[in-house]
Amino acid sequence: MSKNFFEVKNVDFKVGGKTKVANVSFAIKKEGDIICLLGPSGIGKTTILRTIAGLEKIKSGSIELKGNVLSSQNKNLEPEDRNISLAFQENSLFPHYTVEKNILLGAERNKGKKDHQVSFQEIIELLDISLILNKYPHEISAGEAQRASLARSLVTQPDLLLLDEPLSNVDQSFKEEIQEKLKKILRSSKITTIIVTHDSYEAFYLGSKCGIILNQQLKQFDDPYNVYHLPNSIEVVNFLNRGTLIPAEVTSPKSLENKDLGTITGNFIKSFPIGSKVKLLVQPEDLHHDDKSNLKFEVIDRKFRGTNFIYTLKTPSNTLIPVFVHSHHIHQHEVDEKFGIKRPIHIDHIVCF
Repeated sequence: MSKNFFEVKNVDFKVGGKTKVANVSFAIKKEGDIICLLGPSGIGKTTILRTIAGLEKIKSGSIELKGNVLSSQNKNLEPEDRNISLAFQENSLFPHYTVEKNILLGAERNKGKKDHQVSFQEIIELLDISLILNKYPHEISAGEAQRASLARSLVTQPDLLLLDEPLSNVDQSFKEEIQEKLKKILRSSKITTIIVTHDSYEAFYLGSKCGIILNQQLKQFDDPYNVYHLPNSIEVVNFLNRGTLIPAEVTSPKSLENKDLGTITGNFIKSFPIGSKVKLLVQPEDLHHDDKSNLKFEVIDRKFRGTNFIYTLKTPSNTLIPVFVHSHHIHQHEVDEKFGIKRPIHIDHIVCF
């Protein structure tokens, strides 16, 4: 029997006999934790949720919740017996019921088993849907329908809540506010949640753990900080698209050399023999702007992101390197200008492959 609140052990997730994600293992240690599964569209994230909910069977491994086996090679508990709520990405509201009636159908499933409950009114206010309660699904927008489906899932007070791209149809201007409120209400009500998303910022904010699914595998399952700063494979680096890999040679236990940047010091996450040829991950926050430096590269692109600029620099060897600079910096460089990089270059966590 597992000591974790929820656990997937060595499961092949399949649909129609075809494997979508193979030999998956991960755990949620305690009730109320939120994890996010991140990956491109069509990779198998929704299949994982459907299988956990009991809509797909497994032929290897096991899925356990609160010490009870839900799915295994010899057992498949029916969906209605799992106390798991799954909110699909697409509109799953009953068309002949009003929004309020749809949500109350979820409330009828709430057996009052949880000590930390959230009220119907709290959820309505959280998701800002009070004005559509008397409308029918065909009378509301896709974003409103998605929020109503989310409300229905929240009021069921399940042991495990599964959310498939829950905010994909929500307006960007409203999304961050919903994220904050959703995280608050999930924590206060201690609803253990698995969220599927393709939005890394959403995953890093909402999840206490993040899983990266690529090429039919769970490539990394870790704290959001580690997934971002300490990716364990080139595939994860390329998927997150948060930096660039440059060639370098290890010159000591705490330094390496790159043709364009020169000497770079720091702490290696993984040790390499001196003389090793490696690919060094350089993320936008690793390098610092300094107009007085004699190390200068050409600006080929500049993106304004409100609180910062992201400059793309081209080195003499035609490597493209991204650099974050605060938006209030004095000299805002234009494309084709030279951009100085502060020396000496020190990266706290050196990630190489």
